[in-house]
Amino acid sequence: MILTKEVKGSFAVDIEHLHSLGVVDPYSPKSLELYSSGQLSSEERLYFTLWGSSQLSTASFSARKRLVTQGEEVHAAYFIVSGNLLGIKGDEVFRLGPGSVIGLAEGVGGLPYSMTVVSVDAVQARLVAMHKLDGLLPRMPVGLRGILRSAVMRTLALKEPPEALK
Repeated sequence: MILTKEVKGSFAVDIEHLHSLGVVDPYSPKSLELYSSGQLSSEERLYFTLWGSSQLSTASFSARKRLVTQGEEVHAAYFIVSGNLLGIKGDEVFRLGPGSVIGLAEGVGGLPYSMTVVSVDAVQARLVAMHKLDGLLPRMPVGLRGILRSAVMRTLALKEPPEALK
């Protein structure tokens, strides 16, 4: 019997495009000028915001490294800065690249990781420990909490908001 996995989706911010515009780090003068110019897509703006956030720590993973395992408790959420990964959920495979966020919705929703994620090549990531996020959520502005609540509910197909966002 041959088992096949179906690629269900992919996501990546085009960092080669950003590099061609002169973006080398989130704090360079060229990066800051580009960010404030209004020329970036919403995904690129979010990428910049997370890439440069002082609330996140940096981590590196070598090729073929398992970052998270489906069904395990979420201890950290990962924002992918560079590199390629595969998300595996049963027979479904998701290609993940720069700009992908892993585990945030599940962690906020109090659910385990929804898929196993493995690096294809070297990966640079920014991460936030869920215990740090637990402290930030109650102090988050109401509008931002509402946006996060909507995003988490949509991502996880929840009918009720997670307790942390009520």
